[in-house]
Amino acid sequence: MKKVSVVIPAYNKADLTVTTVRSVLGQTYGNIEIIVVDDGSTDDTREKLQIFGDRILYIYKQNGGACSARNIGIKKATGEYIALLDCDDIYYPEKIAKSVECLEKKSDFGFVYTGAYFIDGCGDVISEHRAAGGQPSGWITTKLLQENFICNSTAVIRKECFEIVGYFDENIFIPADLDMMLRLSEYFKAAYIDDQLTGYRISDSYTASHMETGINEYVYVINKAFSRNKSLSDGFKKRCLANMYFSFGINYAINSKFIKSRDTLLKGVLNKPLSLRGLLLFGGLLIAPKLIQKVILYLRPINHYLIAHRSTELEKGSDLNA
Repeated sequence: MKKVSVVIPAYNKADLTVTTVRSVLGQTYGNIEIIVVDDGSTDDTREKLQIFGDRILYIYKQNGGACSARNIGIKKATGEYIALLDCDDIYYPEKIAKSVECLEKKSDFGFVYTGAYFIDGCGDVISEHRAAGGQPSGWITTKLLQENFICNSTAVIRKECFEIVGYFDENIFIPADLDMMLRLSEYFKAAYIDDQLTGYRISDSYTASHMETGINEYVYVINKAFSRNKSLSDGFKKRCLANMYFSFGINYAINSKFIKSRDTLLKGVLNKPLSLRGLLLFGGLLIAPKLIQKVILYLRPINHYLIAHRSTELEKGSDLNA
């Protein structure tokens, strides 16, 4: 039974990190190494994790971001497989067993990812996440450039892959997982398990309050990918950029930032002028922004939870724009 190293970057989420570690200890798979890299937490993360004793490897470092914490964990790992798990997400009991079984059967595949449940702060299921595009497996780079369909905390990767593609880019945060999956997908085939084996917690509103940063980081990641893949056309790059701008434009609309939404959607239309979706959204936000917002929320029910959560945080006085 090959060893799996589960790398958990942790920062100021002590209680959730304990829940995350417990979900790994509850796996049906027996040979697991748990590495928690505390990225300079100022809460009681260290103290609360002491209950696990030597069942986990706890590493404390000065704050440098989740990517630097992941990189330290990967380098310290002794397992043949690396599983990446954020400190507020959870594994369901058969997550590791099914992932390893898949990679053992598909020896020519470099990594596996799975479906997930979106969960709230209490761990209750809100919705489910399934990969778009017909559950893509194999060589997925071009599909991944058009839409980031790999959910955080579902990937299990052969450790040897990092020797070829390198480690997480510590210059970015929001699309860091996409950047890594793109690099992996350029060298290795991906396997997809159509089963919700991870609980992905959506209570963190960081992305919603840092969308300008997110856009800049996504452009950076897309430019990096196209610089590595010279055979991909400029027209395809424009379509990928358009899809990204449309996605952020929709998120701006959800958060009632209609001017930002229109400006971002316009960038998408300029990259993909014949996009009916982009033109309808842009035109609709010019004429009836509140109506378009309601339509988006109706078509994407999970966003009702995101809006409600954000409103609750604002009522509590949280500085979401910091």
